Amino acid sequence: MNATADGAIIIEHPPEPYVKTSMLLVLGGFALLASVVLLAIFAWASQGENEGKPDVFGKRVTVREVAERYKAPWTPGMFWPRDAFMHTKKTDQGSPLFKIVWTFLIAWFICASFYLIFAGAVSSIEVFREGAHLRAAMCVAAAWCLCAIWPVLFRTGSSTHNAATGLTVPSAVDEKVDVPMGGSTHSKTKEFFLWLSFVVLFIAAVFAVVGCADLQAWTLPGPQYGTLLFLGPGYGLFAGWLLFAATLNLRVAISYNSYPSGTLPWPETRTEYTHRGSLWPPALALVIACIAVLIPDPVVPLPMLIAIFLFTPRQKTHLAASFVCVVGIAVAALLVVLERSE
Repeated sequence: MNATADGAIIIEHPPEPYVKTSMLLVLGGFALLASVVLLAIFAWASQGENEGKPDVFGKRVTVREVAERYKAPWTPGMFWPRDAFMHTKKTDQGSPLFKIVWTFLIAWFICASFYLIFAGAVSSIEVFREGAHLRAAMCVAAAWCLCAIWPVLFRTGSSTHNAATGLTVPSAVDEKVDVPMGGSTHSKTKEFFLWLSFVVLFIAAVFAVVGCADLQAWTLPGPQYGTLLFLGPGYGLFAGWLLFAATLNLRVAISYNSYPSGTLPWPETRTEYTHRGSLWPPALALVIACIAVLIPDPVVPLPMLIAIFLFTPRQKTHLAASFVCVVGIAVAALLVVLERSE
């Protein structure tokens, strides 16, 4: 923005086409809002048994109860665990990280949806990359819809243990087939749906990453403060969290194939942790960091960094993964700064 000799203001726009208003942006905002509301409804309806009654989908087991049996060394647990024992100790609450992340993302994307609607309808906000905005919003909305159905798939075929009666209550479709795997009962239904839930979550992560890569919200030209505030962090954090969550789901599916009864004693409390550090975290961190640099989007590795560094024991592999995430964030941020300074 420059001023002429007579005091007139001249606004210099970057060499990209823009529009004053955009119904495509409004459409993308409404699609995003609808998908977030859909996930909130499904999350409310997928809470498991309540006062002795199954939830809306007829299931009694919760996501936490299914996943906790197959807890890995790098699965997020309590905040800042002082040792491996505190990390793997069985609790009735589970890690607070999951609830915090999903509550934050839902609130953030509701605000982002209204911003898209507002930016598309108000002529004072220039809309750059109109088509990319719509495609990104639709991709992210599709990812939210897949995440909405994920808890239903993930819990199908699993059973819940009643601590008061000591009985295991199978779900309505828990088709158990006696297979001698470590002395436990293997459910083909549960195996199928654990893998299906991973595929669904992985596709959701791909949609989110494609949306980020298509729009590249951090590099939008001009003073796009609303985009930098809502869409840049929102899309990147969502994509990064889904990549990490999909890998957790994959770890659960693999563990169930090897140890159907669980990698931790159930329902007894774990008194000793015997698993070694895993190479999964550094490998996943490297993949996520590369994605962040290629897009570029500096917040994509942030969810994994928070989960691994703050909610798991400080093993060497976890510290290495945290370092890789920090490097990915720094390099992607540098690329964004260089892009915006041109």
